[in-house]
Amino acid sequence: MIIVVGSIVSHVDALQGYYGTKIADLTQLHHGVSGSVYAVDARTLFLKNFNYDGEGPAAYFYVGNTRAPGNKGAHRLRDERGRSGVLRKYRNEDITLSLPEGKTLRDVRWFSVWCDDFSVNFGDVVIPNSLDFPRPTKIGQLAGIHDVGSDQIVIVDAQTLLIPNFNYDGEAPDAKFWVGRGAKPSPQGIRIPDENGKETPLRRYDKKTIVLTLPGDLTVFDIGHFGVWCEAFTVDFGHVRIPDQINVPPSLKMLGISPQVNTSKNKRRTPTRAPQGGDKGEEGEGLLGYFGQLFN
Repeated sequence: MIIVVGSIVSHVDALQGYYGTKIADLTQLHHGVSGSVYAVDARTLFLKNFNYDGEGPAAYFYVGNTRAPGNKGAHRLRDERGRSGVLRKYRNEDITLSLPEGKTLRDVRWFSVWCDDFSVNFGDVVIPNSLDFPRPTKIGQLAGIHDVGSDQIVIVDAQTLLIPNFNYDGEAPDAKFWVGRGAKPSPQGIRIPDENGKETPLRRYDKKTIVLTLPGDLTVFDIGHFGVWCEAFTVDFGHVRIPDQINVPPSLKMLGISPQVNTSKNKRRTPTRAPQGGDKGEEGEGLLGYFGQLFN
């Protein structure tokens, strides 16, 4: 029997509005531009309750590193649909924008809604050099009985774990991926579906890299550990601690984004991020980057 502790549920409810690190509210200069701007990760901005009346003749999203907003030497962003055209009308909309290839928030000083025809700033935010944007984070390795082991686990975002080179001999009758509050696993934990979305006893794994998604609205902020647990015999096969203070990106689900499936090639296209300190560097590849590679 799985018991979900009331404190976990209430804490999850409190975190429904996590969108990353808030940068600032847009200055309200012209054409009804308003909204809040968040740093999702190194290359992704989230606009909450964004408004723009759509009446400007040539308005675009821009980022740049000049002292003040403008289009000279700046970078025009595609809109939330990946389009490069003039901005449409927005009314209290939540949208996600990606920085240009090769650019991160370390490279820009401002974000603006800018009119090219009249060289007018409709609204902007300053991006401080000290901004501590969320990033995927490596934690410990699994090591335990029944050959349970892995390389360092990556917390990709608030609901996604990447387990590199996972091992398990498959000999126990009722082993499950398991999370819960506190430092160590217990029967009061929560069962986590495997990489295929199943909650059946785990099969044998031989150095397989897998991606796990926390169920429902559960996030890494709600748990203190992750591991492999035998539900029938209440035995810990190996676990790692989840740090108390962790600055990771919100999940795609928390931003209202659904992973896309390329049916023509039967390949999953999953917008995600590179781990901090991994092969792609500390800044990662942003929301539309990293572990879609795992499915290609």
